[in-house]
Amino acid sequence: MPVTTRKLQSHPHASRIANGCALVIVAICIVLTILAESERLWWRAYLVAQFRVEIFALCSLVAIALVSFRGSAVLATSVSLCALLSFSHLIPYYIPRTQPPMVSEKSLKLMQINLNVKNKQYEAVTAYIQRIDPDAVLLAELTPEWRDYLTTHLKTHPHSVTDSRIDTYGIGIYCKKAPKNASIEYLGKSGHPSIVAELQGLEKSVHLLHTHVQGPVKEQFFAWHKGQFEAMQELVKELPPPLVVSGDLNANAWTYLISDFLNKSGLVDTQWGRGIRLTWPTPFYWRYGFCPLLAIDHFFVSDDVIVKRKDLGIPNSSDHYPVVIEISL
Repeated sequence: MPVTTRKLQSHPHASRIANGCALVIVAICIVLTILAESERLWWRAYLVAQFRVEIFALCSLVAIALVSFRGSAVLATSVSLCALLSFSHLIPYYIPRTQPPMVSEKSLKLMQINLNVKNKQYEAVTAYIQRIDPDAVLLAELTPEWRDYLTTHLKTHPHSVTDSRIDTYGIGIYCKKAPKNASIEYLGKSGHPSIVAELQGLEKSVHLLHTHVQGPVKEQFFAWHKGQFEAMQELVKELPPPLVVSGDLNANAWTYLISDFLNKSGLVDTQWGRGIRLTWPTPFYWRYGFCPLLAIDHFFVSDDVIVKRKDLGIPNSSDHYPVVIEISL
């Protein structure tokens, strides 16, 4: 009898612990959701908003657990609302996009690669580019060593525009056909280069803005990050369609700076209607420690550009997945 009594007495204690844990977890979900929704007010909240996929997944799992184990209805409802609020920002990725009718029989294949300044797999990357055979390769983290190697060995793409650097913000494009009116632009106060050019291969020249935006991991860096988006907004007003904006933007498209950029420019995220494809980090990066997955490598296009296909490539020891699109007019 004493044993039975002790067991019965232990159940309320265990129940209180379980309820307390559930309350703490739900509180975390609510706080993360509120921070993400407050991204315009504080740069740290903007960082939290980058993880809406993870917040949605966490809230959904907690809601399912509460319902499955008959937890508090109030807590289950609260965390379910948090999940729905996070998912509302992800809906465009799952609604099929209507594209204009295709007029051109030609297509242009573009391949975006963030090389990673620590990556020394020169031969593997060059061979991979030649196998995919894009019309233009758009590079980030282009170092002088990478520039020299590709200029010498990437014979299939003899025309280049580069601004190589020893830090992570070198940039370049390598093309089969010579781009027109190419220039290096410095947008905002970060001092990071971007490339503006007219790509050849379709009936009309395709205007390109290829960039690498400062990562917003410190308050000063966030100011540069935001300033670069504002400068990009002004620049794209001067670039007529057809237009492609590409690069490692160090932000997800469901955060407000990219959302505002797309709304004001009229550009379309090529990932809409194709589901969410997370581009960073690759498994190569996980040896350095845990990091949530993000979709930060982008292609945006004007609404007269038809996206025939879009794929992620093989990273070849980079921490980013390459992104390949094939477009037409």
